Amino acid sequence: MRKYLEIFLLILLCTACSEKGRFYSKEAESLPIDVEIERFDIDFMSMDSASLVQNYPDFYPIYVRNILELPASELEKFRADSAVRALFADVEKEYSNVDDIEKTLTKAFKYYKYNFPDKQVPNVSFHVSGFNQSIVTLPERASVSADFYLGKDYPLYSTVAYQYEIPYLTREHLPIDVMLGWLSTEFPSDDSRLLESMISHGKIIYLLEVFLPDYKMNDILSYTEEQFAWCEEHERKIWHSIVENKELYSTDWRTIMKYTQPAPFTNGYSQEHSPGRLGVYMGWKIVSSFMKAHKDFSLSDLMSTTDAQEIMRYY
Repeated sequence: MRKYLEIFLLILLCTACSEKGRFYSKEAESLPIDVEIERFDIDFMSMDSASLVQNYPDFYPIYVRNILELPASELEKFRADSAVRALFADVEKEYSNVDDIEKTLTKAFKYYKYNFPDKQVPNVSFHVSGFNQSIVTLPERASVSADFYLGKDYPLYSTVAYQYEIPYLTREHLPIDVMLGWLSTEFPSDDSRLLESMISHGKIIYLLEVFLPDYKMNDILSYTEEQFAWCEEHERKIWHSIVENKELYSTDWRTIMKYTQPAPFTNGYSQEHSPGRLGVYMGWKIVSSFMKAHKDFSLSDLMSTTDAQEIMRYY
């Protein structure tokens, strides 16, 4: 019996690989894309303002005005602060070598560019925000607040982050958030109704699954293995609950946020076992079913299909 089970699981794995494999090619792997992380965080502590403006004309003004929210007259005082210097030093130590992150993002953006040739690959940079925004996107840049990715045991996180967020404030999770932040900017969600919001978010998760093939689905969803297993076991119950409670077509922003925004659990479901963002999980499952039924669809076709009702029809 165990032998047959192992064969069955292998067939499922191969089927899943084949399903996503249609979006990969040697041509994608050979695209001249090489992500090199720009170390704005290091330059900020060593360059004067004029040099920073010259080297980062798109980002430096945004960083000072919108991220740090400091007047220019306060910059030197900020840089001299001992706590600030310690935080910058921790980031520089943790990310003294970023080869692994650059390799992962290079692969992801090659798949992105291959499937969306008209889209731009952003410059990727690191900054320190003082635990403000984790990912900042500009028209040509995705910048990572690297102080948010110092590891789940970093002592300051207990005072600046929710407990359910801390397991994902890691080096390993950083590339997921970069791609999530960029894709969410390039393909904004339709939050007119819960159904549209679920499908919009589900499409992004489907893209992440393709662009980050070395990651497990629970990590892409920011779920523990136990939370993901709970979702898989209760998938149909979740769906029936949404439908029976007449939430699927709800335009109420509170309902939409309940199912799509980060939280320790989803209200109305098991506080002990359910994760937040159950609508995102369900959206991904619906989109996956749609794409299995449309084997000739490209990722571009998927993102161009705006009729959420039509996509849902294949679930």
